[in-house]
Amino acid sequence: MRRLLTALAATAATVAALLAVPAAAHAESNGGVRILPLGDSITDGFNVPGGYRINLWRALAAAGHPADFVGSQFNGPADLPDHDHEGHPGWRIDQVDASAAAWVSSTAPRSVLVHLGTNDVIQGYDLGNAPARLSALIDHVRAAAPGADVFVASIIPLADAGREAAANAFNATIPGIVNAKGTRVHFVDMHAALNTGDLADGVHPARAGYDKMAARWASALAAVPGSAGDDGAPATLPSGSYVSLRATTACCTTRYVRHMNGLGYTEAVSSGSDQLLKQDATWRVVPGLAGGCYSLQSRNYPAYYLRHQNGRAKISADDGTALMRADATWCARTSPGGVRLASWNFPGSYLRHINAELWLATPGGGAAQDNAGSLVPDITWAVAAPWAP
Repeated sequence: MRRLLTALAATAATVAALLAVPAAAHAESNGGVRILPLGDSITDGFNVPGGYRINLWRALAAAGHPADFVGSQFNGPADLPDHDHEGHPGWRIDQVDASAAAWVSSTAPRSVLVHLGTNDVIQGYDLGNAPARLSALIDHVRAAAPGADVFVASIIPLADAGREAAANAFNATIPGIVNAKGTRVHFVDMHAALNTGDLADGVHPARAGYDKMAARWASALAAVPGSAGDDGAPATLPSGSYVSLRATTACCTTRYVRHMNGLGYTEAVSSGSDQLLKQDATWRVVPGLAGGCYSLQSRNYPAYYLRHQNGRAKISADDGTALMRADATWCARTSPGGVRLASWNFPGSYLRHINAELWLATPGGGAAQDNAGSLVPDITWAVAAPWAP
């Protein structure tokens, strides 16, 4: 019996150890702008794991901002590209504030999304001082990340009339608190974005309610330039010139876009590389075959152009068809450290390298090449001097 108890205790300890693995071990990063969702169970996504973060990530990606959510917590569906967050079910403002500075310091967010106070109201916890607690939390977040934009939301409606009255009283103080914090702190009227019909249980949103929250957060970020990262403005390429396109992902900065046996790849190129490789990795920038932006003409097969087809990047001859010409047209967009090459006929999709192959990737999409890991650097290319002028 003692051996059995000892074995059970050891098993329990092993399970506990596995469950106690820090969430940071699961941290996902795609190189995008770091955004910290900070709050309670509504940030966590009670009833709908992932909550507002599901559609917020997609909305930002669709606008050209693949976000890197950060935080010590991790949850959400498989089709949410980034599961990190800092939502703590049941926690009040003071409980979150006790660790907020450490979380912010460790994740270095560009933007922080704060939705807190619901549990203060539900627990009836010293409501008269709840605004002061929120004010202190904002100060601590700002001190830990002085360059960040902090978005502070009013709490969403509550179905119980008494709780809703308390929530309204608390919410009424938030704009004044925010206005006193300077230009990097912004008020988000989340209460107005939902109604009690959007709630699953009188407190937490149903999926439609979380989607409304996502839309409101996305609008707030869009109103503050830079808070969701680089805007991906149109970029100019040297039309008529030969260039080589170098990968910017940390693993692969000696690798360049090339064609081989008709398909697109990246490969390391150096001064000692053979002439064929240097030619394969050189492209002439020409006016877009579809009538705008740019096309990339092969240096050693001048009748051929870089295009996408069924998701894969390859070279094809210009056969005069509208589809081929659209597939072979790329629009350059600014990106930290280089440019993104956005598809002419699939806006929001970009030329990406993954496992040394070139694909058309759609942030938030369901294909293997769309996965969030290192997405931003993988779709960012440095325009370099041609290997075969």
